[in-house]
Amino acid sequence: MDVSEALYGASLPELKQGYMFHDESDGYCCLVCGERYEDGVVYPALDRMMEARKAIAAHVAAAHGTMLQFLLGLDKKATGLTELQKLLIGAFASGKPDAEIVELTGAGSASTIRNHRFSLKERAKQAKLFLAIMELLDESAEPSAKAVPARRTAPLPDERFALPPEEYKALLDKYLPQGLDGPLTGLPRKAKRRTALLRHIATSFRKGRRYREAEVDELLARLMPEEFATLRLLLVDYGFLVREGEGDAYRLGI
Repeated sequence: MDVSEALYGASLPELKQGYMFHDESDGYCCLVCGERYEDGVVYPALDRMMEARKAIAAHVAAAHGTMLQFLLGLDKKATGLTELQKLLIGAFASGKPDAEIVELTGAGSASTIRNHRFSLKERAKQAKLFLAIMELLDESAEPSAKAVPARRTAPLPDERFALPPEEYKALLDKYLPQGLDGPLTGLPRKAKRRTALLRHIATSFRKGRRYREAEVDELLARLMPEEFATLRLLLVDYGFLVREGEGDAYRLGI
């Protein structure tokens, strides 16, 4: 079974639930078949009417079963799992006793099954560390680069993302109820509104000045004390901040 680009681009929580939210289309997309549900629309599902998020969750379960079943159906090239390992994981998930798993898989003995379970858990630990290593590698800068380009997972802000004055004021009132200097109550899910809010946050930085990462974090921590690193990455992704030097300095972008 081929793996779609949507699966590779999804986060771990999205892979587990089987769908993701697309800012560009303002809706939810099934990672298995690409079925889309527009946010704000009510859909018939399971003999009821459901909002988009619940409807797509119902779709994934009804059309594709559990995501564990689907992912175990992928070939070894995608998952790295042998047929025996996939069979064992399915049996572990169903709660079968070791003696029954021995009969099902022909794996030898109950102690062999315990060894397989231990090996799978060790592999999960290694995979977590490997993922962290690769993410850190992806975020690191080339020492010779003058400026590190944004990853551009977000759309480029342009006139399509502009809000009318009254809508922009309502946005700031909602997410900055204590004043324009913060703190933030959260971040909008829709790209247009998120871009407008990030544009306001970018006004905290002065054009032409070079900021150390610690200075950027100090400014952003006033807005989101526990999520300032996420906010910094979003500002880079949307092009409002540009990383320079070895990735430890920033300047105002667009």
